[in-house]
Amino acid sequence: MRSKVGLAVFGLGRMGLHHVKNILMSPRASLKWIVCDNIEDANVLKEKYNLNTHCVTPDKADQALDDSSVDAVMIVSPTGTHENLILNSLNTDKYVFCEKPLTPSVQSTRACYELAESKGRPLLCAFQRRFDPSFYSLYKQVRSGSTGPVRIVKATSRDFPNPPVEYLRTSGGIFKDSTIHDLDMVSWIAGSKPVSVFAHGHAHNAELKKFNDNDQVVVVISYENGAVAVVDNGRWCPFGYDQRLEVLCEKMQLSVDNKGVNHLTTSGEQGTILPKTEESFMDRYPDAYRNELEHFLNLVEGKEELRVSKGETIQAMRLAELCYESIDRQKPVPYSE
Repeated sequence: MRSKVGLAVFGLGRMGLHHVKNILMSPRASLKWIVCDNIEDANVLKEKYNLNTHCVTPDKADQALDDSSVDAVMIVSPTGTHENLILNSLNTDKYVFCEKPLTPSVQSTRACYELAESKGRPLLCAFQRRFDPSFYSLYKQVRSGSTGPVRIVKATSRDFPNPPVEYLRTSGGIFKDSTIHDLDMVSWIAGSKPVSVFAHGHAHNAELKKFNDNDQVVVVISYENGAVAVVDNGRWCPFGYDQRLEVLCEKMQLSVDNKGVNHLTTSGEQGTILPKTEESFMDRYPDAYRNELEHFLNLVEGKEELRVSKGETIQAMRLAELCYESIDRQKPVPYSE
């Protein structure tokens, strides 16, 4: 293995740029290629940081995949491009990191994992919240057995600011684009196979109704071990990026609250004022994204086992699909694979 892992990044939107900056800060990684539509932005970035990086448009992606100095790819492009990029990358023996959802369906997601297995290459679905230090500490405490069995998992996840309609129109819908993070998180904590799913939602933004999407949803999942999860997911929050988790166990309750912009609290005769909540996912999860990249580099170097498994990714995807079915039928639906 080379002293640095050679990486090609597909996509240079807000999330892609965030990943690129983490790569540049890592002494273990070398950014070989940026493949994106906005090639002018890529070249500006290359010039700004004096990078020895090739920048090409997606029609020339084969150049990056055929480069023997590229060990792995990070796919941060629009959801509709993921499947072909995953398959092409695996077929050139690259290690693959991909933002969720991997593909539009369980069937095609399963096919990607089967190809990864045949090639002997891990495929990492980027559920970055698993790598957040607070959530991961909660998970480890539950798994240690010290808390007793899990009874209730409550996850709150609300965007800030409201994503533009242009993005939402091609996002794949709230359950696959946003709620899927929470579906993965609560199942990860519950540690059991789902039994049933009940979803309810509403489109407060009239534009979303035109393409049959919602901007506020609630999901209830029952598990074989008796645990129940409640997910409250929205596209809008009036005070900041709202990310909270509460887990009631037999012996104790665990919770993770929002992250403030600083640690200042002001107390006076009228009460206590807390700092403003962080305003975006990048501000809320900087440690998670860095930890996620380090895990991926460890996978490439053979130092770690995959922390987001094929079965877990497919389960989260299946739960998202069943949420749509539950909303259509207006009742709980049984979990099936």
